[in-house]
Amino acid sequence: MRQEAFIGSLEREIPDVALLEGERSILGRVAKGGPLHDVLRDLILLIEQPSRGEMLASVLILSEDGNHLVEGAAPSLPPAYNVAIDGIPVGNGIGSCGTAAFTGESVFVADIATDPLWKDFRDLAKSHGLAACWSVPLRSSDGQVLGTFANYYRVPRVPTSRDVLAIETVAQTAAIAVERHRADMARARAEEQRKLLLQELNHRVRNAFALAGALVAVGARTAPSAADLATSVQGKLASLSRAHDLLLDRLSASEGALADASLRDLVASTFTPYASGPATQIRIDGPDLRIAPQALSDLTLILHELATNAAKYGALRERDGEVTLQWTVDDTSLRFDWRERGGPAVVAPAKAGFGSTLTQRIIEKQLGGRIESDWDPRGLHAAIVLPLQRIVS
Repeated sequence: MRQEAFIGSLEREIPDVALLEGERSILGRVAKGGPLHDVLRDLILLIEQPSRGEMLASVLILSEDGNHLVEGAAPSLPPAYNVAIDGIPVGNGIGSCGTAAFTGESVFVADIATDPLWKDFRDLAKSHGLAACWSVPLRSSDGQVLGTFANYYRVPRVPTSRDVLAIETVAQTAAIAVERHRADMARARAEEQRKLLLQELNHRVRNAFALAGALVAVGARTAPSAADLATSVQGKLASLSRAHDLLLDRLSASEGALADASLRDLVASTFTPYASGPATQIRIDGPDLRIAPQALSDLTLILHELATNAAKYGALRERDGEVTLQWTVDDTSLRFDWRERGGPAVVAPAKAGFGSTLTQRIIEKQLGGRIESDWDPRGLHAAIVLPLQRIVS
């Protein structure tokens, strides 16, 4: 068959005036923020209409991870074909569209039956009567690939120079629609994040006031003096404040989204008030983890309570005392091992105090973990196991 026999031209198919008027209408709808699928569908039907079924067009959109193409609109292609190619990888040799999205260049396959780009999809195309596919990338205003616009034909077909110009013009219109949609989605996500942030901050503020009141109320019943009460409450609140500073630092850095924090930073900030003795008095060891924002306050209270008790009754009370905090991680859990040596002889308390009760409640009820305490006369050993999914981001 001579090449001229299957050369097609959009010049005979789409009159300039009709195309321009149709595109102007589509762009007006884009400016108003119409549904993307509807806009792309109507754009495709506009350019398909003059061909009387010879041309079948589609728009595929690049997935958020940039690795796949998903259906934007393809109203005239067989539904089974659309399902089969929905989510195809972006890559060289992945048909016309996958290759165009990968290279950023137009790909005009005149005969699917013989072109190597279609080796993995040749039978699929043939089963649906598709013989040619011309694909051009959709580009954003800054040149990024957004997806592809493709023309299919039921017979082998080579594009003319005017075909190429017309296709690229339509692709620009489709790209404007996709880019507008992405901008709208980004604004919607930003607004949702802002609302969630306000709700989270409101929740945290309310909890902070409730916690402060509880600390004062319970401490007043057990503290031997006003000075002891003040020291106890101030220590807990200061420790919580340092944890929130870690969270807010990362909140600013992440432009409004609640962010995680370093476990090692959290441990270091908790122990800073108790590091006035020898450099070896406090030892910490364990892998760094990114702690989820919702777990920061809980972990801070747990560590602060252990450190406070060690300073008041245990190893940190003595100059030669030592505290070691080690943690390990496996596939499902985070384990803390707190060990004290060199302090006064340890005796198991006859009754759990407020701090111990609060710590146990946080570990078991809020974090879904467990704590085991070994009251060895040489020094306390506390093992705390927490579900990893409740702790890390």
